[in-house]
Amino acid sequence: MPLGGGLRFTGQAMFTGINYTHMFRTLGFWIMALPSVQAELLPTWSPHAMCAEADAIVAGERVGANRVAVQDWLLQPPEGRQAGSILTVTGLEKHGRVISDRGSGEVPGQQRRRLSSQRLLCFLEAKGDSWRPLATAEAGSSGLVWLEQGRCYRYHQLQNPGPYSLLPAGDHRTEGELRVAIGQGLADRRQWEQVQAITHPEEQAIVLCSYLLERTSPEGGHTTYRNRVRRVLPKLGVRAVAELVLLLRNAMPGDKLGDAVLILNDLGPVARPAVPDLAALLQRPNLVHPARLIETLGRIGDPGVAHQLLPFLGEELRTRAAVAGAMARFSYQDSIPLVARSLPAAPELQPEDAHYVYAILQALHELGAEETSRLTRIYLEAPAMRHLHNLMEPFLAGADR
Repeated sequence: MPLGGGLRFTGQAMFTGINYTHMFRTLGFWIMALPSVQAELLPTWSPHAMCAEADAIVAGERVGANRVAVQDWLLQPPEGRQAGSILTVTGLEKHGRVISDRGSGEVPGQQRRRLSSQRLLCFLEAKGDSWRPLATAEAGSSGLVWLEQGRCYRYHQLQNPGPYSLLPAGDHRTEGELRVAIGQGLADRRQWEQVQAITHPEEQAIVLCSYLLERTSPEGGHTTYRNRVRRVLPKLGVRAVAELVLLLRNAMPGDKLGDAVLILNDLGPVARPAVPDLAALLQRPNLVHPARLIETLGRIGDPGVAHQLLPFLGEELRTRAAVAGAMARFSYQDSIPLVARSLPAAPELQPEDAHYVYAILQALHELGAEETSRLTRIYLEAPAMRHLHNLMEPFLAGADR
């Protein structure tokens, strides 16, 4: 796809969760969506993601405890660092080379095999005068791949917390497959760098928005740069809004608009021109979850949509929490009775629902609802809310304690 062409792209990335920005800032919660790599294995960085982050990529052979003889620079070091023939790789000596019996085909309890080859392929980050594999833990990393007889071996964390174990690679099992993936990853990296260099803001907004839809994204099904768009696109302000509105308006069945909506959330009141299109999407939950739309509409702050949001107080709890938060942002006091009735029965409350209940109580508190203290007392008795007691104390202000 030629960069900065006359095409306008519409679409978005996969829905990864509800953005209760205000609520989680108060609670101190952070949510990170992590893709599944293999069943029962914690996630490991993909070669595509590491190509985007690495300062250098080398193939070579270990010739000392933490020294590598370079055979091939797949990605040259950044300017100012010499591409030598021998590298010091900090922590290399801590990377175990015994293959775990899990996934190796060996019977548990038998003596486990140690790799005989010293060949490796390493995604590196610069650390002073030396290098370190990407995503290094105490005794393993995503950024170091051992090579033996053309096969790849990578480190996985089998339980958290816990050590890293060396296993045959599940994806890109051979060195040939891995090098093909690296070639594609580096090509996508170069294209992203070209996007960053576009000086015309409208043109840059068009190309950045193309990453939000898999069918138009320069990186295809990968999400490496799609995730970065959220950091870059809001800097374009109203120009970003114009392109995102087109993206929402022209969405096709099968598209997912979650990331695009999150960017509009980040833009806040600047995104007011998108309000009609966001509200229209409330009737198309297959494209984006209503809770995410409602959170964004609340963040933008146009109270004219309040009447369109109130019916969603009858939906699932996380959606009700988003509506309550929006009503608080709108200072829409007429909603107080409906918001109060949307609270679930305290005896039936599950631990995973606690923060949504907190969000509804917080909204009632911000709206100045007289019944906030009484309702808070009820939920203070619920075991699922125990860890939020300190945060709920302000909702009792003015009540007898």
